[in-house]
Amino acid sequence: MAVEFQRYSFTITWRIKNYKFLSKYDLYYKYSPWFTVDILEKTKFRLSVCPLLPSDKNLMRVSIEKAGNSEPFEETILDYHFYLYSDQCSLSRFEKLIHDHSGGYLFFHVPKAEVYEREAEKFLLSDTLTIQCRIYKKQGLLSEDGECMVITEPQVKRISFVGVMENFSDLKCGEAKAIFIRSASDESSEFSINIGLTNEGALFTKIIPLNYKAIRVCSCVLYLLDSTGNEIKWGEGTFTCYNSEPNRDWVIPMQFPKRNPMELDKNYLPKDCLSLQFDLTAFTGELESKCVKTRYGVNLSKGIEQSVSDMQNNTEVVRKENRLMSTVQDDLMSLLSSGVFSDMKLRTATETFPAHKNILSARSSVFKAMFTNNMKEKINDCVEIEDLDADTVRRLLLFLYSDNLKDLDFESAKKLYFAGDKYEILTLKHKCYHFLHENLCTSNCCDVLMLADRHSDSDLKKAAQEYISQHDKEVLQTDQWKHLEETNPLLSLETFRIMYQRNRRNS
Repeated sequence: MAVEFQRYSFTITWRIKNYKFLSKYDLYYKYSPWFTVDILEKTKFRLSVCPLLPSDKNLMRVSIEKAGNSEPFEETILDYHFYLYSDQCSLSRFEKLIHDHSGGYLFFHVPKAEVYEREAEKFLLSDTLTIQCRIYKKQGLLSEDGECMVITEPQVKRISFVGVMENFSDLKCGEAKAIFIRSASDESSEFSINIGLTNEGALFTKIIPLNYKAIRVCSCVLYLLDSTGNEIKWGEGTFTCYNSEPNRDWVIPMQFPKRNPMELDKNYLPKDCLSLQFDLTAFTGELESKCVKTRYGVNLSKGIEQSVSDMQNNTEVVRKENRLMSTVQDDLMSLLSSGVFSDMKLRTATETFPAHKNILSARSSVFKAMFTNNMKEKINDCVEIEDLDADTVRRLLLFLYSDNLKDLDFESAKKLYFAGDKYEILTLKHKCYHFLHENLCTSNCCDVLMLADRHSDSDLKKAAQEYISQHDKEVLQTDQWKHLEETNPLLSLETFRIMYQRNRRNS
């Protein structure tokens, strides 16, 4: 009597949540974690999926990769079966896939229509794509079944808040004003919102992400609210922040011009206040993966299918851990973003920002003097700032309320250094000093030297002059050095003297 052998396998099941949003706007490869397979001599594998192939927009790609293997994929030793799960947990194997192998990868090209059109209701159940790969030995048998299950969830934030603009009729062409944000969520503080008019009188909304590097894709839908809370859709837009540094201002044109009384009547402007509902969906570009099960044992195949069925019936298996309790910093950022209880304005040439006297006074001795003495700033409840642009003032306020400097670059560090010195915000000036010091290079050392000289910062000046003397051959050939010689000959002569003394010591 013949002996029947059970053909054991190692099964990787990978569930990707929020897949529709992910595949529509973000075309990067998505990778599962690495899996170590004990019953295959501890070989490491991982899966990947690409929602859209650049070479053929009708295909998506699923692949498996072996770690540390640059040789062609050895299909003669192992057999790989890929499946999609349907809502009834029946397995649909990719029978007709085009597959290719190169290096340590084995690619399977999946017709997009199978996933997104004809079988969308089955394969994208609850906006989740479930991929399974079963690995068999072609020569010999595995000693037992094995399985590993993982859930990957894109970091998608859904944020909803109301923006209110007072004195709407005062808005002038070519002007934009910040609006107050009302929200129960602290996440609304990650955005600043302006309402403005173009020179032609067209109304627009400008969404400013305060940390755009933390967002890869963001979609926004706007609704106009009337006095009773009824809403009508008023505009929408989707913005991306990958491949190149974006314009940090995201502009959504409104569907109605401001000066059409038939479309903006009193019902939509109670007490001259414009109210908008903002619904934002933001993808950070990060994926959170969690292995929910690893098992080894004889004949796990049926158990694997049942386990996946249980997972599909309970979409709450893996959730992010509860957010940490709101900190003081979060609360202050919420105050800044919403403008609640603001009693002071900072006005630049292009934008006006609501702020709070107590916070400004606690962080800056200059602001404190303005608000405690009978100065024009106290009388007018407004600080006119003519020597800083709107972006720098926005960053300044973010620092005053959070003590953080996000997305700092050389130009913004110079401007914030100036602001820190002007308003005697010593911690801000100190942080900018360190950034400028640590990022000295041939192209910027002359700018740093002139900045330090103007602000009588002997430490920063010394650091810049030492850098120039150490890289004199490169620096003296730059246009920046020529500009320094023309605009400040005494400072360039002083720096020459330091270079001469250094060269004498080293000779």
